[in-house]
Amino acid sequence: MPFSYHAVRASYSGAKAEQERHDIMFRWFARPLSFPVAWLALALGLAPNHVTWVSLVLNAAGLVMLASGGRSWMAFGVVVLLVALVLDAADGNMARTARRFSPVGEWLEGVGAYFLVAGFHVAGGIGAWLALVRGDAVTSWPTSPPLGGALVAAGAIAAGAMTLTIMSAAKFSAVFPSVDRGHVVARMGRGWYGVLFTIGRNLSFASGLVLPLTLVGILVRRYELVLGFFALLNTGILAVVFLRCLTLARHAAQPSS
Repeated sequence: MPFSYHAVRASYSGAKAEQERHDIMFRWFARPLSFPVAWLALALGLAPNHVTWVSLVLNAAGLVMLASGGRSWMAFGVVVLLVALVLDAADGNMARTARRFSPVGEWLEGVGAYFLVAGFHVAGGIGAWLALVRGDAVTSWPTSPPLGGALVAAGAIAAGAMTLTIMSAAKFSAVFPSVDRGHVVARMGRGWYGVLFTIGRNLSFASGLVLPLTLVGILVRRYELVLGFFALLNTGILAVVFLRCLTLARHAAQPSS
């Protein structure tokens, strides 16, 4: 059964649209581009899971390019990851339009996101170090290869902090199912924590502004600023989310009067 472009576009509404209302990259970049991609994929007879697999492959390829140490390849790797982000939005459009929902597809989508979170800054730090060693630096500091380990360390800190943040929030929700998940994974309208979480999500999550900021940093050869910024920011996000979970856990453990 062929699906019209209008049907694909109309599938995005309600709770999904509200969920992404404050997600800058999805709302203004990935989602608009995903509609024609989803329509074309459905017209070609592809299933949502086919697009999910392509997105996963592109994520892996993009990380390999980012870690390659060649300035042009690193920049192209980020572009590939941006394409994967569009496909990540497209497979959801396809599922809602064709009413073909798959637990496996949803799981694979999550795996791809976690893979990108854990590997992105590490790959970038390795690539920046290799670029410095090869004399085609994407950074202005450090200027000597022996100090290039600082770039790898910054990438590892940024990736590790964000990975721990996601794991901490997921574990909290599993251990304390009675606590509204919205108190941890908060949105705008949830007080100061909701504002901070929304800002952090837009900057640091795999679908956030970290992708275009990294591309700009590589192209202007100031990528060390991007790595350092996200090492500090993601560590701060980890601290805030951990304290939030700790506070909620203490309240949940208190006996009700």
